[in-house]
Amino acid sequence: MTNITFYHWKPPPPGWMKFNVASVVLEDEAGCGGVLRDDKGVACGFFSGRIEARGTKMEEIIASKTTVDMSIGSSLKVDVPLIIELCSIVASEWLKNRSYRLWLLRKFFGDIDYGIKQLAQFQIAVIHRQSNGMEDAF
Repeated sequence: MTNITFYHWKPPPPGWMKFNVASVVLEDEAGCGGVLRDDKGVACGFFSGRIEARGTKMEEIIASKTTVDMSIGSSLKVDVPLIIELCSIVASEWLKNRSYRLWLLRKFFGDIDYGIKQLAQFQIAVIHRQSNGMEDAF
């Protein structure tokens, strides 16, 4: 008998927004995408596109920066708490812990930190890749 595990997206707590981001690298091409949803699961925004980064989990870091920039620059109020869900533990640790960050990218991470400070509340979560179905489609 085969055990099959099903993963599905879970909404954020009431009053929060959740941005799920995903990235993919195929040979010499890289891309990322994200979907912003409210606590009812309604998609409120999305992005997708090619990026220059390849490897070292930078794809999800770039997607996270895009997410923060979109949240601050959108018509949404910055006082709405935000969760960013990633599939990469490494990228998550880079965002949470400054001592893990690559020195060459200090300016890039500084921009992310500045954006995060403008949000009322902010969390980073790591989820299983298969829970990010819509983001993977981008």
